Amino acid sequence: MADRYSHTRRRFITGAGATGIAALAGCSGDSGDGSTDGTTDGSNSGGGTTVGNTKSSGEMADKIVFYNAGSLKYDPGTKKNIQRFEDETGIKVEVNEVPWNNLKTSLTTIWRNKGSKVDAFNGPTWWLADFVRSGWLEPLGLGDSHMKKFPDNLSTLVAFDGKTYMAPEFGKWGTYLYDQQYLSENGFDSPPDTWDDVLQMGKKLSGEDKSGFAFTWGNKDVFSFKQFLYQAGGQMFNDSYEPKFVEGGTKALNFFRDLQSAGVLPNGVSSLGEGGVGDAFVAGQYATVESWTPLAARVLDADGWSKDRLASAKPPKGPGGSRATFQDTNGIAVSAFSKRKNAAKKFAKFMTTQKSSKTNMLVEGNPAVVPEVYEDSELQSKYPSWLLEDMKFNLEHATSETYLAQPQVDDYLSEQITPALLGNKKPEAALTKARDNIKRLYQDIGVL
Repeated sequence: MADRYSHTRRRFITGAGATGIAALAGCSGDSGDGSTDGTTDGSNSGGGTTVGNTKSSGEMADKIVFYNAGSLKYDPGTKKNIQRFEDETGIKVEVNEVPWNNLKTSLTTIWRNKGSKVDAFNGPTWWLADFVRSGWLEPLGLGDSHMKKFPDNLSTLVAFDGKTYMAPEFGKWGTYLYDQQYLSENGFDSPPDTWDDVLQMGKKLSGEDKSGFAFTWGNKDVFSFKQFLYQAGGQMFNDSYEPKFVEGGTKALNFFRDLQSAGVLPNGVSSLGEGGVGDAFVAGQYATVESWTPLAARVLDADGWSKDRLASAKPPKGPGGSRATFQDTNGIAVSAFSKRKNAAKKFAKFMTTQKSSKTNMLVEGNPAVVPEVYEDSELQSKYPSWLLEDMKFNLEHATSETYLAQPQVDDYLSEQITPALLGNKKPEAALTKARDNIKRLYQDIGVL
């Protein structure tokens, strides 16, 4: 069965705008194409591009070239699943370990020259819109039997015009952790449940050597902004790609300014992407923290911590009634210019099965993107049940949007967030400026 997952906004206009997106996605250059010939996709290609010399559509190549974001030394879950794929299929995976900061530029350079040296890659969903609109990705042809195991909020994130272009591999999203022992010592039997609780309880939990609340998204301030935007009931764009984040974003930034004024946040926080939050929480400097899911495993292994001290909770509810966390998921995609599409699609499917999702979480601690994995006995024996319960909730309620010219849009947002938090601009004025800049960008590239 062909892909059926779609989203209203995921219908791209055609015309000159696509050229603008391709130009914004990265730099041009020589592809250095050195691929041997292989196969193109057969009848299940979903309308993808056929490039280069081809053999029978039913023939399967005996190797693929896979671009991994960084060294497999630091990506043991992916490494383990690649080994499983090779053992079970006999298809060799030639891995090109590309530094994360260079990966998008490398892929863009190859594809702007229609190079076929890369068959598949893993990367974030927020690259997807530009790549699809530029015609650089192949629909994966994954049907209901594969995609229905993912939550709908994730399945729709990787689909355009009813076709799936990326298979979810593993996730990173916020988890709300707290020092249960410290809260109890200060008279609290439960963690904050709403934004107002974070503020009011945070005042009592903060002191000279302790902050009531902190947050991190690995120095990605826009990620943090979007999470709290969604909790405030807002969104980045409407179905016509018109920016709609000012009202909800103003609530989010005002919330952070209130936390600053009340002394709840760590001293010196001037953006939504401060580094070192995880280390500081392990060191006992924060009462509660919103951080990447793998932090919990680190804390449990640290001296002075135990299952009786560390606890997790669902994210505090925002004024929009939402407990959303930001959905930062990595997936496997296949190049539209690959000469080995059948083998590459087989790889994408294998790497995103329930078993592969479980393996990735067991080996590396990356949150599984398949809800059923959290019920597995091996996972239940490795992680506390309360943590697994909240991780599964966060997966099913995570929110994200893929949108065109993502790097430029995020830059316009980022340059306004910090002055608003420093008090140099009113939040509404700062976000209005960002909105106007983004509208002009979208008009220039033909989106609006």
